[in-house]
Amino acid sequence: MARSLLIFGITGELGSRVAQLAVARGHKVYGVSRGNRSCNCADLTGVEIFTGDKFDRDFLAGTLSKLPVDAVLDTIPSLNGIRNIQEFFPQVKNVFLVSSTGTFVPLQALPADETHPWREENHVNFHGKIANDKLALELYEKDNYPVTIFRPTNIIGDGCVPLDLFGARDIEFFRALRDSKPVTLPDCREILLQSGCNWDLAKAMTLALDAGDKVIGEIIVISTSKAIRLQDYLQTAMEFLNSKSVINWVDADEFYKAHPEHRGLPFLRQHMCFNIDKARRLLGYEPDYTGKEGLLKALKWCKETGLL
Repeated sequence: MARSLLIFGITGELGSRVAQLAVARGHKVYGVSRGNRSCNCADLTGVEIFTGDKFDRDFLAGTLSKLPVDAVLDTIPSLNGIRNIQEFFPQVKNVFLVSSTGTFVPLQALPADETHPWREENHVNFHGKIANDKLALELYEKDNYPVTIFRPTNIIGDGCVPLDLFGARDIEFFRALRDSKPVTLPDCREILLQSGCNWDLAKAMTLALDAGDKVIGEIIVISTSKAIRLQDYLQTAMEFLNSKSVINWVDADEFYKAHPEHRGLPFLRQHMCFNIDKARRLLGYEPDYTGKEGLLKALKWCKETGLL
């Protein structure tokens, strides 16, 4: 059945890919943009785009609320944004919010799934996304707010610089490998990383349009099917780049003391390993790419665009 979907974040990495896939499946797609189209945006042919700010209440009331939509996707939700969707789109049957598996860490069991504790904030998990998800589920329980929360793992694929081994997305890391420069790294070789290719993540969200009531009130982890070690992730990148870099592994705690500027390192050191059976069961989802294949797509894109 064709749906009518409004996407906040239409020119972003996930929003544009959901839009492209949804149009291909026969859905009507509207998008909201502030007018800045990013270089990682997918083809938006067939999408009706409105320029404005999603926090502008006059724009919401005068333009967007009049659209005949039955589903809303917010790729970068916030507390105010969640409340605005509830207020200005009371007729919709589904509200899809993008969160993160960063809400679950540190993991107490491997692989983790949606039953893993996540509501308590700690030194490393994603506090803002926890607050968003709590509010959305409270509105579901209190007001039958038709929310579905997607929790993707680390996003990878064409259109984005891949995660480096300092916990950021710095292209200079991969340039150093390309140039076979010696690299000193914190010893995180055995840490598990589970990346989800952006096209797979977008596919899962698009499949949710067909799931309807089945996904309301649910948290759904979406990713590739298996985690890999950071050592294997690095080896894949080095092979692609024909790198002869000598890697000097040093104690991770000592490295972080010496380099506090690598603020993503504490999170990188958390295992990311998840079971995606719920997405399979509720959505009929099956990823098309492994973590290594997603990394290769990202690196190829970096080369094609001149970043590497």
